[in-house]
Amino acid sequence: MGTINEDMTMTDDTKACPVCAETIKAAAIKCRFCNTDLAAFAAQSKPQEEQLVYAGHPAVIYSVWQWLAVVVTLGIAYGYYWLHSISTQYEITSQRVRIERGILSKVKESVELFRIDHFDVLKPLGMRLAGQCILHLRSSDAGFPSVRIYGVPELEKLGDQLREFSLQERTRRKVTTFVQA
Repeated sequence: MGTINEDMTMTDDTKACPVCAETIKAAAIKCRFCNTDLAAFAAQSKPQEEQLVYAGHPAVIYSVWQWLAVVVTLGIAYGYYWLHSISTQYEITSQRVRIERGILSKVKESVELFRIDHFDVLKPLGMRLAGQCILHLRSSDAGFPSVRIYGVPELEKLGDQLREFSLQERTRRKVTTFVQA
């Protein structure tokens, strides 16, 4: 005489657990044999598709002090700020932040979101008066330890979104953070 599992045949209302291969109910959300959360396992196994969150240049003028410099220099400073703006390109996705700098010569830097340890929002007076802020990302990547993003619309909301994406990527990659004393 066989065991209960050998006697049970797969039907429309049963399925095999993806972890332990035991026969379980098709509607089960947790395996009764290995205690695996089936919904979390399916989400973790499914490859995440990278989503574009923001792509573009920072604002030409993002601080009241820059406006003051433009007025004092009779518009000459605007040309400098414009050149600085077009020489910086942001591409922010659900998995990484890429920054390309330069006009003739280009430097491309990229940091994976799962490596970002701290998300700081800085609001200096001049930027706060202009409705802007700086998103300072600090990472565990030795090659790219700090990233400053500025001049992007709704940057505070973008920072919260990136924090969520970072946590999702850490969970998906099974990465933990070690705190050094």
